Amino acid sequence: MSDATNFGWALRKNGSCLATEVDCGETVAPYRVCCPNGSFCPHAENVACCPSDEYCTGALNGQPHCANSTWDLYINGGYFCCEQGTVAYAKEGGSNGCGESGYTLQAGETHLSVISAAQTATTSTSSTSAPTSVSSSAPTSTTTHARPSDGVSHTNTGAIAGGVVGGVAGAAIIIGLVWFFIRRSRKSPPPPASESVAHIPTSNNYQPVPPAELEGYQGFHVAELPGDKTATAELPASH
Repeated sequence: MSDATNFGWALRKNGSCLATEVDCGETVAPYRVCCPNGSFCPHAENVACCPSDEYCTGALNGQPHCANSTWDLYINGGYFCCEQGTVAYAKEGGSNGCGESGYTLQAGETHLSVISAAQTATTSTSSTSAPTSVSSSAPTSTTTHARPSDGVSHTNTGAIAGGVVGGVAGAAIIIGLVWFFIRRSRKSPPPPASESVAHIPTSNNYQPVPPAELEGYQGFHVAELPGDKTATAELPASH
């Protein structure tokens, strides 16, 4: 029994179909028509992948889509699909093709635009993997933050203890220095007394008298005393 999800338009492939696909034959060489495994491909003007061997093109024309959600849907006189990332083009004469990524169009070929883009598998994968990533990373994140917090607490405790010890040691040194200088000042001998210098008090009223020449008495003249006419004789030794 076929899978209803394989119902849709077939793939045009340059070369052979995969082992997991149904080869529905050749269209225009070298292209072949491929359908998902488990589907049927009754030959028609545009090959469709049907859930049975009965034609299903009428239903697909009403709701056109590719038999595989990872294919891109195009139209050129009829619907067909190309793999995502390839270049779809139309050739003169009504045939279609899917070139590899970066394909350069040849003479008589026209580029076709996507009318229904493929659904990438990465979208569903990321949505399903997101909860796993969050749940698994949450405990790790909690553990990682816990370790630095422990280290910070130990560091703060050590810093506080070191500050207290340093403060006590500094206070002890200061007290020791003060005690040393006080004791030293008590034992120091008194300074020697300075020699007293005699000081003769002077009267505030004392005024020195300047030397002056004696004035002569009026009418009198100082005469030199006459010399003694008697010569001085040496006393005898008996006296």
